[in-house]
Order: sequence, then structure tokens, then C-alpha cells
Amino acid sequence: MQLSRIDLADLHAPKAIARAIFAQLGTIDAPVPVGQIARALDITDIKTQVFGGFEGMLLTDTVRSTGAILANTRYGNRRARFTIAHELGHFLMERHKLSGDTGFTCKAQDMREMRADKRHYRQEAEANAFAIDLLAPFKLFDPLLSQDPDLKDAQRLRDHLNISLEATIRRMIEHREECLAAVWSRNGRVRYSVKSGRFPWITCMRGERLPQLSLASQIVANNATGFSSVTETNPLAWLSRSDIELFEQTRMASNGHAVTLLLADLADADDDEDDSGLNELSMPTFR
Repeated sequence: MQLSRIDLADLHAPKAIARAIFAQLGTIDAPVPVGQIARALDITDIKTQVFGGFEGMLLTDTVRSTGAILANTRYGNRRARFTIAHELGHFLMERHKLSGDTGFTCKAQDMREMRADKRHYRQEAEANAFAIDLLAPFKLFDPLLSQDPDLKDAQRLRDHLNISLEATIRRMIEHREECLAAVWSRNGRVRYSVKSGRFPWITCMRGERLPQLSLASQIVANNATGFSSVTETNPLAWLSRSDIELFEQTRMASNGHAVTLLLADLADADDDEDDSGLNELSMPTFR
């Protein structure tokens, strides 16, 4: 495989860099050969094994002449593939400032970072954006999506693209038009959640029990492994609003890990908000 970094030199946005790589690659089948791509772009060595204290590491200099990547396999090879892509993102985005004298050291939280308010957070979020654009391009992703959101799609995409289930669910939430969120839990306690921009605030916090009114709580209590159906649920189980039609679906694994997909239908709530402004035009309101 031959790729040229010259064509990437003036690009800084993660999506633009990934797009330029695929323009050089041409037609490609899943799973994306991230290791070959990295080596073709001056990554001289990639080590994948169990490491302690970090999820990924990029060894390079400030001018990015060459680089070496270490990827932790503690959580499996799919996670390691994402880590390699993440570190390659740091390597190619030359505006990213090294986190140490010898390059970048990234922890598990960095692989989920989405914030952009501080330089470190922004760099990690951009590396994550590049990684998912490289490993799950829409031309390979879209053909496996059903008409309606379904966690079974995420599992099929996981196997097809050879990336983690978490990564495919995040990609679904980002890409689909529906208003979606996902809540990851273990042994009935919330680990973290991700939502699309329009999805309302989720009231359950990290470390708390899954909401008692939720269907997910019942599924976990019954240890009902596998996929539940997509079922309408009480919105107050997850939200502070009762004017939203809400659906949930849970995938329960045998090790106590679960993920719950939430789908909010905001159409009726938006209509009510629009109407409320017409009832009394002379009445001042606060927004």
C-alpha cells in the first residue's frame, strides 16, 4: 500500500483528512486496514499488547517525521484498532501539541472524549473523530443500517467493520436523523451516556442505579441476556419531561454489561411549544 502525506499536509479537520486518505485508497472493503494505512503514512512500528497505565501511545517528534504506535489490547483487538486510528490522528493533525517530550500518551477516557473547550479535550475529540471516520466511513456503514434504529444494526456493524460495539453505537447516534441517546451500564449501574444534540437531558448520572421505571432496569434484574424489542417507555424514567414519546431497547451481555438505546419523538413536544407562543401574543415570556 502506498499513500502520500503530501496530499494531507494542508488539511486539519479530521473528516477532511480521512476523506483524503480514502481518495488515495480508492475502492476498499471492510474492515479498513488501519495498520497498513498507518505504516503507509510513516508510522514505522505498531505494537499491540497488554499495557498498564495507558490505552494508546504515539512516539514521535514535533515535526512528525516518523512515528511509532503502542495500542493496549486489554479490552480486545477491536478496541486496539480504534486506538491505532486515534494515535494516527494525532500524528497526522500537525497542529496537535505533544502531551510529553516524546509524543502522546492517551488514557481510556481520551478514547471517549467529545469536549472541545480546552486544548487537551479538543485534541482528543478530534483524534476520536478521525478514528471513527477512518474505521467506519459512511459508504461501508450505511448499507447495514435498518430503516429504524436498532441495536442489532450496531452489532452487525461491529462484526463487519471490526470495531467495538460502543464505536458503532456512537456512530449511529451521530449519523442517523432520529433523536437518539445510549446509556451504558454494568450490573444495573450507569457507567456513562451519549446523546445527539437535540436529545433532552438524561437525568440518571454515573454510578446511579438504572431508573426503576425503565424497562432496562427490569431486563437487567431478570438477567435477560440478548436484545429486547424497541418498546415505548415512560419518559419520566429517563427524562425530566413527560411531554415526549420515548422508546427504549436494551442489549444485555452475560457479564453484566448492558447498553440501552433511547429514541425520543420530539414532534408533539415541538408542536406544543410552537402553539404556546400563539395563545397570548401580548404575554411576555422567558427563554
